[in-house]
Amino acid sequence: MDIETLKKYIDSIESVAPHSDFLLGLANPCVSIKLADGKEIIESGSRFGGHPFLPTDFQWPTHEVGEYRFLGQINFAEIVNRPASLPDSGLLAIFYAFDEDGEVFWGDDGYVLGFYWPDFDGHSIFDSPTEEVPDSIAIELTGGIDIPRHEDLRSDWPFDGDALYEFTDALEGNSEYLLGYPSFTSLAYNPTPDGDWISLLTVHSLDEFDWCWHDGDKLMIFIETDRLADRDFSNLKSDAG
Repeated sequence: MDIETLKKYIDSIESVAPHSDFLLGLANPCVSIKLADGKEIIESGSRFGGHPFLPTDFQWPTHEVGEYRFLGQINFAEIVNRPASLPDSGLLAIFYAFDEDGEVFWGDDGYVLGFYWPDFDGHSIFDSPTEEVPDSIAIELTGGIDIPRHEDLRSDWPFDGDALYEFTDALEGNSEYLLGYPSFTSLAYNPTPDGDWISLLTVHSLDEFDWCWHDGDKLMIFIETDRLADRDFSNLKSDAG
């Protein structure tokens, strides 16, 4: 979504149109992620699922009661209209903790791990040691903007919750995206960690990859702003709902 599209939606809802300046002031950079099923898979390209593109000496992460699975990878050079806060190149690989018995919780420290390489010339496809590996699907990345869509994300709304829901229901929604604001289905609180944290990645439960977050809801991954500026993805937090 761009600014002009956001203005159009604001003007279309009578109860929020008088608060256009407020809503436009909330706009944050966002990168929409579109599944490009059928698009050729490039080993170093942005994609979900499949086998990751990693250094040959990479040590696959483990946890006490199960395995980590490869969620996907982002090649930052592929982002169209890339927000300045993201790297202009390099590869980010993301993994999530999994266990058959559900002993691992998506809010636990270390539930999601990120590994970033500014240069990946020495990488190659790394066979995942996990039992189930979904097919890889390429993703397309396009920069735009996002605004908060949940009453719990702010305490200073100039209109009531019904007006907010009428407005957000009319918006073009990002299903999977980088940056922006956290988006959730069943939570009744702001999932952003205390301190200087922002959204890094939000993804739905998707059957294509056997993802099921919080009984079919969304996984939200967060990063500290200073670490993002330093291109340090080694400390991520997450929630689901």
